[in-house]
Amino acid sequence: MAADQQLVSPSIEKNQRTVMIIDPDASPPLTHEETPQFSWGTQLNSEVRLRDNRDLLDSKDDRDIDTTGSFSIAGLYLSTPRVLRPRWEVFAEVKLERETVHKEGKGKTEDGTILDFRRGYLIIRDFIVPSLRLQLGRQRFNDFREWIYDENLDAVRLFYEKDRLEFQFSYSTNLFDPDDSKEEIKNLVLYGIYQAWKEDKAAFYLMNRRGDDPDLHPVSSRISLTFIGVSWKGKSIKNQRYWLDAATVSGHEAGKKVRGYGFDVGWISRFKYHFNPAVTIGYAFGSGDSNPDDNRDKSFRQSGLQDNSAKHRGLIRIEQYGEVFEPELSNLMIGTFGFGFRPTKNGSLDIVYHHFQQVRTENRLRNVRIKPDPNGESRDLGNEVDLILGWAVRKGLNIQAIWGVFFPGAAFPGTDNVFLGKIEIQFLF
Repeated sequence: MAADQQLVSPSIEKNQRTVMIIDPDASPPLTHEETPQFSWGTQLNSEVRLRDNRDLLDSKDDRDIDTTGSFSIAGLYLSTPRVLRPRWEVFAEVKLERETVHKEGKGKTEDGTILDFRRGYLIIRDFIVPSLRLQLGRQRFNDFREWIYDENLDAVRLFYEKDRLEFQFSYSTNLFDPDDSKEEIKNLVLYGIYQAWKEDKAAFYLMNRRGDDPDLHPVSSRISLTFIGVSWKGKSIKNQRYWLDAATVSGHEAGKKVRGYGFDVGWISRFKYHFNPAVTIGYAFGSGDSNPDDNRDKSFRQSGLQDNSAKHRGLIRIEQYGEVFEPELSNLMIGTFGFGFRPTKNGSLDIVYHHFQQVRTENRLRNVRIKPDPNGESRDLGNEVDLILGWAVRKGLNIQAIWGVFFPGAAFPGTDNVFLGKIEIQFLF
């Protein structure tokens, strides 16, 4: 089973719980066991995030301060073991969230409260045969580094596990978010995991996505895309960690034929010195389109379900392509260099540098966190530096703090830097 995947029952996850990682997308750990069949847990999250200068112009005040508080409760019920009958489990999670956004530039404040049925599913173990498991309902899909997906989807999902090999086959969509029509895209996924060595896992996948994405084009919003990819994550070499994600995409999107490729490769070295320093080097590439005016699009694009979040050597997950810029890997080359250390057993500090460059000069970007488009004359998009602090204060109380700045390149002439500050507190009880 992939190390970061929530593809197994929470009854297994609770025994593997760590208070060291802040993952706002994870379910609360099931710390309260009322009976051998029923357990539950709760979680409080509080986050304050400041974004400044997303339009890249100091002359215009567009600072946003986003304050979010949430309360999640989850429960698991296990069937009583019975001879010659399949075992089953029922899991459910509900989240109440309140968000307040203060837009300084517009001088107004917006707020709202949402009650979200995040996850709810039935697992039937030993389904038909002992190695087969069926999972029905709203569940989390995520991979090693969330390069493929990290999303709650309504799905029918089969797992087959035998020795070092696991296969998953799923059909999924989103039935509980009618306000976001693009989430109703249908997904067929075949995903396989092989544990090559004790600390190395390889994965391969075939994903097909069909449906309408109105954000693409006002007239032609139909997509039919097929992704074929491989993934490798390992740490069998002493004090070393490494990864590889690679994929091709083909099909049709917004009336054009699509064919592109992309990859992400990286290495982390840890040194046995004071504070356990570690160095990270990474490179990501997503193909571009040399002729945007024809009916073929050779740009790579990710699935649309990705989150691009993973750990380096610290205690918390990091946005792999920058906390500020945070692009989708499409028509991009991204170089990453990181340095991290552990000042205490329960604390970590990461400093991460990214350089962004287009593969082909183009006057648009796909899914980024800044507002302006590049000028289409220079491939140099800019650089970013992030500072990420993680601290497990005590059991059940975690804090993360992030500061980032994006320095625009020659593709954004006459512009100013973009800033991000964020602090998040997670309380598990």
